[in-house]
Amino acid sequence: MFHPIMRSTRLTALALAALLALMLAPALVLADEDGIFIETVNRSSGLSGEEPTEEISHTFVAYGKMKVASADPNGTDMILDPATGDMLFMNRGVKEFYKINTKSMMEGMSKPGMDQMRAMMEQTQITVEVTDETRTINGWNCRKYRVTKTGMMDIEQEIWATEEVDLKELERYTDLMSLSGPDGLLANSDAGRAQQAEMDKVKGYPILTKSKMQLMGTDMESESEVRVIRRESMAASQFEIPADYKERQMDAPDAAGAAGAPAGHP
Repeated sequence: MFHPIMRSTRLTALALAALLALMLAPALVLADEDGIFIETVNRSSGLSGEEPTEEISHTFVAYGKMKVASADPNGTDMILDPATGDMLFMNRGVKEFYKINTKSMMEGMSKPGMDQMRAMMEQTQITVEVTDETRTINGWNCRKYRVTKTGMMDIEQEIWATEEVDLKELERYTDLMSLSGPDGLLANSDAGRAQQAEMDKVKGYPILTKSKMQLMGTDMESESEVRVIRRESMAASQFEIPADYKERQMDAPDAAGAAGAPAGHP
C-alpha cells in the first residue's frame, strides 16, 4: 500500500500529465507543416486579338501536394496529388471545382488510343545547348541554356537556371502534369529516356524561362520568371477544397484557364 501522501502525489502527477497531454494534443494536430513557397510571374503574348498578359501565381508545396494559386481573386487554382494521381482545378470566381485522375484517364483509354498518343509523344525531339552565358536574376546566379523541341509542336526555349536552389522534390509534381513520370506513357521507353537525358543537361532550377512556339499559324511567346523561393509554415486546409465549392463534371481541364505552374523542367 502507498502512503496517503505518496498516493496523493502520484495522482496529482498523473493528473498533470494527462492535462498536459490534452493541452498539447490540439497543438500537435493543428501544427502546420514546413513547406515550399514560390512566387512566379507569368507573361504571354501573341494570342490573336488579345493584349499581352501578365499574371502572378503562388505555388505551395506541403503534405505531399502542390497547389498553384492565381493572384487573381477570380482566377483558377490547381492542386496536384501524385499519390492518388488527382489534379483538381478550382474556379474561385464561381466557386466550382472539377477533378481529373490521371491514372483513371490512362486506364480508360483504349489500347489503340494509348498507342497513338505514345507514338505522338515519341516524335518529340529535344536538344539542349549548354552556354557559357551567366547572369544574376532576382539574386540567383544563373546559366543560360538553349532548348529546342520539335515534333507535335516546335518550341524554342531560353532557360536561365541556378544551382543555388535544390528543388528536386518538385519533380514528382511536374511528372504528374506532363505524364512523363514512372507511370507516364513514355516510362521505360527509349524515347522517354532520350528526352529525359537531354533535359538533364539543364542543371539546377529554372528561374527564367522564355518560350516561343507557333500554334495554328500564330506565333506565341511566353515567359515564366521566379521571384521568390522560401520555406514557410503551411496549414493543411490550404490544400483542401472549400466546403462551399460545387463539383463540375467535365472531360478535360481548360488548360488556358489554369494558374501558371512553377518553373520546372518541361
